[in-house]
Amino acid sequence: MPIYDSYDDEPEDIFQPLSETLYSNFYELELAEFTDDLPFYHHHLPKESRFLELGCGNGRIGSRLTAHNRNLTGIDISHAMLLKAKAKSSPFCSYVRMDMRKLAFGKHFNAVIIPYNTLNLLTDVDSITACLSGVQAVLINGGTLLLQIFVPSQSLMTLDGKRSFQFQIFTTPEGHKVVKEILRTYDNTTQTLHIEERYRIRPIDQKNCRSDFNNRMTLCARQADWWLLILKENRYTVDHLYGSYDLTPFLPGQSSCLLIAAHSD
Repeated sequence: MPIYDSYDDEPEDIFQPLSETLYSNFYELELAEFTDDLPFYHHHLPKESRFLELGCGNGRIGSRLTAHNRNLTGIDISHAMLLKAKAKSSPFCSYVRMDMRKLAFGKHFNAVIIPYNTLNLLTDVDSITACLSGVQAVLINGGTLLLQIFVPSQSLMTLDGKRSFQFQIFTTPEGHKVVKEILRTYDNTTQTLHIEERYRIRPIDQKNCRSDFNNRMTLCARQADWWLLILKENRYTVDHLYGSYDLTPFLPGQSSCLLIAAHSD
């Protein structure tokens, strides 16, 4: 094994692109037991409703909100995610592959949820407006919109071009260790957050080779006032703002979680 004089001399890591299937597997491992956001949706969803979930992923949220009097239609653009959602589906759930900027339904819904920072994945105003306009079209008059928005904290904004780093470790069903590294860079000029997720798979034995994968994404990362204006321009009236899953009020500059309950005008 070569010994280098400094970290600068070491060769850069080589990461393989993360496939849609592998990403959905990692997502399932990381969030299968996560339920902290459910109280927000339970609190505001009508008890008897037909609701639509945009970016339903593997069905983690919507499948836990359905009952005999509450039916879900979930959409996602990932075929791999939808396969996982359908595997845990109930008679009260249905799933379809669809772009949230181009909603095409012949029915209306009592409520629409856009969970887990999904709307942030649309980084330009036209795409965000297309999504919100589409939601407005499929909601009944006065229907409920529930969404979680990422809002950059002051500490993140002060990085401006510098990278923050976090990591976590989880275990696959086969017993392999997965080290997930999350590198974030905030761009004050474009008000976007650039994220690189690195997954380092470390087998439990020497028979399998180590492998490293990465996934990159960019989020629209603007302040709360900007999002509220976009909602107003798209004919939504905001009823409640929360800064955490336990429904405590949102405090500008102190939270990266903005939960919005609104209704269509």
